Amino acid sequence: MKKLKIHFLGIGGISQSAIALILKSQGHIVSGSDRVRSRMVETLIAGQIPVCVNGISPDIADADLIVASAAIHPDDPEYALCVKLGKKIISRAKMLGVLSREFENVISIAGSHGKTTTTAMIAEIFIRAGLDPTVHVGGEAVDLGGNVRIGGKKFFITEACEYVDSFLELKSDVSVILNIQSDHLDYFKTFENINRSFGKFASHTKDGGLVVYLGDDENANKRYEQKSISFSISGHGVLEARNIKEYVKGKYKFDLYMLGTKLIKVRLGVYGHHNVYNALASIAVALNYGIDIGTIKDAIYHFGGVKRRFEECGSFKGAKVITDYAHHPTEIRATIELARRVTPGKLFVVFQPHTYSRTKALLPDFLTCFSGSKEVLVYKVYGARETPDQGMDEKELARRLSLAGQRAFSFEDYDEMKEYLSGIISPGDTILVLGAGDIVSFCSILDAAK
Repeated sequence: MKKLKIHFLGIGGISQSAIALILKSQGHIVSGSDRVRSRMVETLIAGQIPVCVNGISPDIADADLIVASAAIHPDDPEYALCVKLGKKIISRAKMLGVLSREFENVISIAGSHGKTTTTAMIAEIFIRAGLDPTVHVGGEAVDLGGNVRIGGKKFFITEACEYVDSFLELKSDVSVILNIQSDHLDYFKTFENINRSFGKFASHTKDGGLVVYLGDDENANKRYEQKSISFSISGHGVLEARNIKEYVKGKYKFDLYMLGTKLIKVRLGVYGHHNVYNALASIAVALNYGIDIGTIKDAIYHFGGVKRRFEECGSFKGAKVITDYAHHPTEIRATIELARRVTPGKLFVVFQPHTYSRTKALLPDFLTCFSGSKEVLVYKVYGARETPDQGMDEKELARRLSLAGQRAFSFEDYDEMKEYLSGIISPGDTILVLGAGDIVSFCSILDAAK
């Protein structure tokens, strides 16, 4: 790709910022704009990328290309200016697809859950194997120190998001499908459409490439036209985890089998039974590239995880505060089950729903996924691209939870929620702060109050 002046609208986004940094490393002139001066924006500025905050960027005028995130609406003043000036505008997903073609091997990780952790885990294996990958991840990986790693041109490891069919812009040498579940129904409308899109994602794998998929998932477990390898914990895979056991509370070990032959015993360094699946997918990718099994084992054991994945972030009134990105009912249920295994005392959940449409569409699952918690404090919906009339708000979710037998209350103010918590918790309890929006800032408010 020839060197361009590229301006990013919404550059502070977790994916936009990573793409911007990679493009700058390749010699492009990169600039951006965002509504808030976030920590990610500070990182970009420190990396010599100029960012205009809450204004009209002068860099738009001579930009060759504009990259807009999904959060940017057509009525955004900067977007409207770009249209008026006749600028070429492409989506974040399109830019990621163009960028990926600069690399010899593209490894894309898709799935309704686990994408970020698995992308970071695969990256750690490749780094320890000395393969110097370039990595684009939709979260802050502990081992990478952020959401991006600038490496060589041989391997590009990227998270592949299904929303608005973004992942169909990628042509991969290895396509990973971790699982397929109902989500993003504001766009897909039906589960059948979701399933069909994942099938298209697999079909975009390059000739001679590999599809890695979960054999235990009846939706992902299908015949692929491409070469494929399945992984499983219940006997439905080429690669299997057997004899899964906790070696400390919340952390698991297992025997790794391939085609019925035991290869090695694996210990996970991160919490959660669900990470057995993520490890199996990572191992399948690594073995495909001939990485030594001992290196794989060491990397998985020492893998530091991803921030906001069952991350302890302080205390409040003697209660431990833990945050997790979980915002889908399946993720919430798994996180609460983990918390119940590894923490003492009563469990209080602070949950911020992510988009009004998801809250309404997945309501039946939301009504059961908080089982095991003493109370659920539902904070105001993170609307992202949506307005309240597109689904269900926090008040209605709390009301429905109460009717279903779960003690639940809604809140629109951090101080009010903090005061309520101070009256119900005891030393030794746990506060679990869940959601993919800005609810993570509540953790620092709690910790500062102690």
